[in-house]
Amino acid sequence: MRTSLYRIDGMHCEGCARTIEALLAAEPGVQRAAVSFEAREAQVLFDPQAVTEARIVAAIERAGYRVAAPAR
Repeated sequence: MRTSLYRIDGMHCEGCARTIEALLAAEPGVQRAAVSFEAREAQVLFDPQAVTEARIVAAIERAGYRVAAPAR
């Protein structure tokens, strides 16, 4: 398992954060996603054998948000 942190632009409220969490939770291989509107970040625990970071980023961006860069 791996944990990555992503900076997200375009969130306007807590509802945006919940939407991103739900989208990430639906991705195969994602075990947990915690999104903070205040910090503008998503912390994602995932199985790199089942899902790539590029797919995680794509899931966020399909919803209309922008991943500024992996924070770490």
